[in-house]
Amino acid sequence: MSRRMSRRDFICSTAMAGAGVALMKAPLLAATAPAPLAAKVSGAGVPDNLASAVEAALKPLGGMAAFVKKGQTVMLKPNMGFPTPPSQRATTSPKLVEVVARMAIEAGAKRVTVIDNPVRRPEACLELAGIKQACDPLGVKTFLPTSERLFVGKDIPRGVVLKKVDVFREALDVDVHIALPIAKSHMATGYSGTLKGMMGLILDRESFHSRFDINQAIADLNTLLRANLIILDGLSVMTTDGPAGPGELVTCNAIVAGTDPVAVDALGVKLAPLYGRNIKPTQVKHLLASEKMGVGSISPSDGRIVEVSL
Repeated sequence: MSRRMSRRDFICSTAMAGAGVALMKAPLLAATAPAPLAAKVSGAGVPDNLASAVEAALKPLGGMAAFVKKGQTVMLKPNMGFPTPPSQRATTSPKLVEVVARMAIEAGAKRVTVIDNPVRRPEACLELAGIKQACDPLGVKTFLPTSERLFVGKDIPRGVVLKKVDVFREALDVDVHIALPIAKSHMATGYSGTLKGMMGLILDRESFHSRFDINQAIADLNTLLRANLIILDGLSVMTTDGPAGPGELVTCNAIVAGTDPVAVDALGVKLAPLYGRNIKPTQVKHLLASEKMGVGSISPSDGRIVEVSL
């Protein structure tokens, strides 16, 4: 369930809520509603006001300051998996990555890095995605780890089919992990977003397609790896022929932020028809498997999803 409000109503209600909390006596604070798990900001104004859109999406979650503290190291994990230009929408918007990197720096981050393990042709991915060019002026390093020595083996205690995986070491060492996936179609899983995007932090992604039930393997992986914050690129969605494309594009003008990867992906699935069909989140097998394993919730309780118009 979600609640929808205009940006003006959202700002006013937030201010009123803050004033109300200040007047509460301590015993009443325990009765306040649980914090939102995800927030969706959408509207024609989003692409040209991307920084404002991200700020609006983060506000119900406490803002960037709730996630990044002074002196911390931050890893941004966009989708840079394919040697395609941003216009093809197989990879995360460079502008979105730049906006989030800047916000992390302004929040006091000591170091911000951008990392993804590409599917193929890493040098071409780095050049064509446009993310390195967007982040270089900020002093943010963009890195595609391809050497096996940069990965470390990790057991997955709760894994059903995936029991062990080699993970990019820095992903385990940073203070803050911010996932920046893009919502799109995927020929193997129907939909690709936050949960599937975690495959960009491991060495052997081919085994997910050849050795394992890919949907369960994605769920298993997400019991091990979890971002502190997710900001999903839903500006336009490749609705066919994903994950690489080219495919049909649908303009959605949306950003989804959250701390629950399943809830964020449930919103991402509903942004546009995939392969000509309005797919329900419960029809995406890796979302169902992830929910079953306690990774997150497809349908959070009332009030835990906020929708804002920009």
